[in-house]
Amino acid sequence: MASVRNHLRSTIYAHTEIEDGDYYEANFSNRYRFSNRFSLSLDVNTQNDNTQIGYAFLREPNGEPIIGYRHYLQTETILSGIYNFTSRLNLTMRARHYWNEVRYKDFFNVSLDGTHQKRAFIPDQNENYNLFNLDAFLTWDFRLGSRLIFGYKNWLGNPYGVTTQPSYFRNLKNIFNSSHGNELTVKLIYFLDYNQLRKKH
Repeated sequence: MASVRNHLRSTIYAHTEIEDGDYYEANFSNRYRFSNRFSLSLDVNTQNDNTQIGYAFLREPNGEPIIGYRHYLQTETILSGIYNFTSRLNLTMRARHYWNEVRYKDFFNVSLDGTHQKRAFIPDQNENYNLFNLDAFLTWDFRLGSRLIFGYKNWLGNPYGVTTQPSYFRNLKNIFNSSHGNELTVKLIYFLDYNQLRKKH
């Protein structure tokens, strides 16, 4: 019986640059080999900063910059897999979703001594940014040095078009309900042996 090996790797740590800050980053990686023909890999990286401070990409009428206290969330998920029909025919797939969400809590001006002076809240500044793409390739090595590749690509049309949702999976559901682009490709690589052609003629 052929051996089937599975791998699970995950790390998690917490860190903050300000007192009583709320920040964590987690990484998860798992590769599961179902059989000698089929395997899947899942990689997830997430950063959650509940006390991030930074430029809010806004300015006062006099040109002074505005900084924001915000909740910053970033998650990247990659799912990839391969299925070998035969030693010369296989299907590979890779799906990637990147989610970046920013929710502002307060806005401040910066005084000359560097301290933060609270100002009136500015509504409608939250951001919800998504990237999604799927690549799949069916590859057939039909002879030595020659192959035929059928490709399929899918991607999210508008990275800012997904309505902000309170959870990752609700956000992901809205991605699949949004408009996507699609592309089909065919690529042929054919090896010609010049010496053999020369002998025939």
